[in-house]
Amino acid sequence: MENLINDLRYGVRSLLKRKAFTAAAVLTLALAIGANTAVFSVANTLLLRELPVHDIDRLVFSFALREGFDPFNNSLLEYSAYSQRSRSFDDFGLAAYRQFNLTGRGEPERVEGAAIFASYLTALGVAPLFGRAFTPEEDRAGGSRVALIGYGLWQRKFGGDLDVLGQPLSLGESSHTIIGILPQGFDMPIRAEIWVPLAIDVDSLPMAQRAARASFMVARLKAGVAIEQADTELKTIAEQLAVEHPDSNRGWSIKLVPLRQQALGDIEGRLRSTILALLGAVVFLLLIGCANVANLLLAHGIAREKEIVLRRALGASRWRVARQLLTESLLLALTGGLAGVLLAFWIIPLLVRFSPVRAIAFTSLLNDVRIDATVLVFATAVSIITGLVFGLAPALRASRTDNLFPVLKEGGRRTGQSLAGRRLLKALVISEIAVASMLLAGAGLMIKSFERLQKIDLGFQPSNLLTAQVTLAGARYPDYLRRVAFVEQALERIRNTPGVMAAGTTTNIPLTPNTFDSFYTAEGGPLAKLSEVPVTAHRVVSPGYLEMMGASLVKGRLISEQDRAGSLPVVVVSEEFARRAWPGQEALGRRVRPGNPPAPNRPWLTVVGVVKDVKEDIANFRNDRPVWYVSYYQFENTFPVNLVVRTGKDPESLGP
Repeated sequence: MENLINDLRYGVRSLLKRKAFTAAAVLTLALAIGANTAVFSVANTLLLRELPVHDIDRLVFSFALREGFDPFNNSLLEYSAYSQRSRSFDDFGLAAYRQFNLTGRGEPERVEGAAIFASYLTALGVAPLFGRAFTPEEDRAGGSRVALIGYGLWQRKFGGDLDVLGQPLSLGESSHTIIGILPQGFDMPIRAEIWVPLAIDVDSLPMAQRAARASFMVARLKAGVAIEQADTELKTIAEQLAVEHPDSNRGWSIKLVPLRQQALGDIEGRLRSTILALLGAVVFLLLIGCANVANLLLAHGIAREKEIVLRRALGASRWRVARQLLTESLLLALTGGLAGVLLAFWIIPLLVRFSPVRAIAFTSLLNDVRIDATVLVFATAVSIITGLVFGLAPALRASRTDNLFPVLKEGGRRTGQSLAGRRLLKALVISEIAVASMLLAGAGLMIKSFERLQKIDLGFQPSNLLTAQVTLAGARYPDYLRRVAFVEQALERIRNTPGVMAAGTTTNIPLTPNTFDSFYTAEGGPLAKLSEVPVTAHRVVSPGYLEMMGASLVKGRLISEQDRAGSLPVVVVSEEFARRAWPGQEALGRRVRPGNPPAPNRPWLTVVGVVKDVKEDIANFRNDRPVWYVSYYQFENTFPVNLVVRTGKDPESLGP
């Protein structure tokens, strides 16, 4: 121990004497170790961080699949079939997205939540932190109105008071009793803070409700069952459903993905490989840094050769000299590592800012990239290994003096390098060039991919948009005319606000995971194939919405103020809709109707305009899929009112 302390003291003095050399080596290592620490922080957060569910590796999330479309959620019909017929799972759970108007606790607040079956939490292995979960009786139709709240809401609205258990929770026009508080970080299915029982009897519902793909299904694999095996089994059941219920399930299949992958919005499973590739790139960067510092140490070793020879001549063993030089290398590496960690604090916000990854569940955990104890252990280990990698060869090289007398005799006149030393330097330089070339090639490919991503034509202008959602309570707005009046008044006031260029309403806020879809029947179009059911993205919009979004009109006209109740029901369709509904034919003047077969309570809609395809929601970001737009004043609905405002300056400057 005493020798080690002496080595450390001597090493510190030696490095402080050579300030330029020390600064160059520490800066090189800081850049390399900082990049590794920052990227590992991302990997640790997204791929390794513990989540508040039990045995996450056995949890899977399911999507309904249809050719030409990105994945959908599941239907109640599918949930019943999969949970009853499959043999690969221990448990299934189902949740439906909800939003609640929370009142009676300070300022009214719009809170995201879910209606769930009691088995949802059981399947996930989640138990309340305080209180209890739903009972089977509460999960039935007509059961008690109870609610679970999230840890964040408990802290924010109730100050972490345990007396909240048993208290009423006002959600719009209904009151629920709080029976439990769920663990910190749990917010499934999508940023939920309040959970209520779904409380329905699936088999007693009308087929239209049972077939609607609006539910989030999770399942727990049996021990020893691979996800591929379970996926194959559910695909077989999906084929059975297509035969049993052709009107709603023909052409549909299913896909299982690991729960962590779904929480990150990584449907295709490419995120893990991307992060690993990025880790590989920064490891190469670290290797370049090691080679650079090794070169510096070799060159510096030549200048210290006389000193080392004198120490050997005075009786120091080769191991003793090498240990001293390795100690100096480790001091350099640890100093560079400390500087690298400090640099990582600056790099991480940049990575987060430019990363396209945004978690849709466990958001407080998966979106919180930070340097924690695991990352610090990683950075320390990398620093030590780095010190050994770049320091070992120079230390052994410098401590080997085969013939002491000639070196002492030549003294300061010895300025050349041995043949072995030159070969080592050349090898390090060649390795640096090779690794740098690989990094440059990979960086070039990444830059090209990023440029292509930035150039994707969304079909609308996403900049300077401010969005808000309003749910109109049924007691205050009992009929649709009052809802229409509210929308008109709200838009008039917003459009007259300084800084606002345009405003409109829609059933779908652009660039969000939520979307609404509808089966449809096209008059005069080809008969639907047995393998598919015509589906379109369904948008109920106000007059002026499409103009405000910057949609490109191909032919005809857009929704206007004249398109109201009592006038001809109209619809504007996308180019992809026109291609599918009437291939090779003129779409203007054609008629469509919601539902397939047509819904008897909905009129035929006449196509008055065709717009270019848009990619305004997650479900059609990569695939152009049919979209239609109907007038809010003509198409009665109970969707929340989504306000979209285009501003002439920073949208946040207009926010509350």
